[in-house]
Amino acid sequence: MTTAADSATMAIPGWGPAIMSATDAVQACTEACAGWQHEVARFVDLRLAQNRRSWEALMAARDISGLVKVQQEWGLQAATDYAREAARLTHLLTCLSLTGTTPAAQETAKLIA
Repeated sequence: MTTAADSATMAIPGWGPAIMSATDAVQACTEACAGWQHEVARFVDLRLAQNRRSWEALMAARDISGLVKVQQEWGLQAATDYAREAARLTHLLTCLSLTGTTPAAQETAKLIA
C-alpha cells in the first residue's frame, strides 16, 4: 500500500533522499535535546542535594568558624560543580552542532574536545 508521502517522494525526483536526510537530522536534534534536558535535570538534582547537605551542616555548626568552614566548602563545591556542568553542556552543544556533518568532522571535533 502506497501512502501520500510515498506518492509525493516518487513524484519529485530526489525528494526521497532529502526527506530521509531531514528526518535523520530532526531525530538527531531530538535525541540531543533530550540528552541536554537529562543533563540539566541531573545537575539540578546534584546541586539541590548538595545545598540540602550544606544547610544541614550549617544548622549543626556550633560556632562562627564552623559556619565559615561550611560556607567555604559549599562555595568550593558549587564552583567545581558549575565548572564541570559547563564543560558537559559545552560538549553536548558541540555534539548537537555537529549533527549532519561528516563522520570525519565529528571525529576531529571529538579529538579536539
